[in-house]
Amino acid sequence: MKKLIVLLIASAVSLSLYAQSADKVSEIITAKEATFGQAAYLTTSALGLIKNEAGYEDALNLLKEKGIVPSSIGAADTINMQELSWLCAGTWKIEGSFMLKLFNSSRYTFRQMKADEVIDFSVDPMDIPSGRNLLAVITDCLSKYEIKTGEED
Repeated sequence: MKKLIVLLIASAVSLSLYAQSADKVSEIITAKEATFGQAAYLTTSALGLIKNEAGYEDALNLLKEKGIVPSSIGAADTINMQELSWLCAGTWKIEGSFMLKLFNSSRYTFRQMKADEVIDFSVDPMDIPSGRNLLAVITDCLSKYEIKTGEED
């Protein structure tokens, strides 16, 4: 009987955590304009750096601690495609372009991600992605690039 009760409680806790994570992803997908907090949440949770129940602010603070995002950025601030590419470059190894190796900047990261077909060719660097576009870029990064281990600069 004890085992059954423990199993039921564990199942209820697991389902509530999964529902919370699914609710966040649903909220991100339906967003008309993506924010730094949403991008940070998807990036850090995809890499397993935060728990699913963590908030946008928690995820962004983790990226600030790692030096990927400037400390002046807030979780509710909108993110443009060039900034998103730079955030992705802080998380994944985005290589290939001579100019990117020579001038490690968001401009060349954005251009390399377009060349790699992670970002659509018609997208402008200053465009604000929707939540759906944000999720598509993060998913493509997961499948295309290798995760940075922290040993690289």
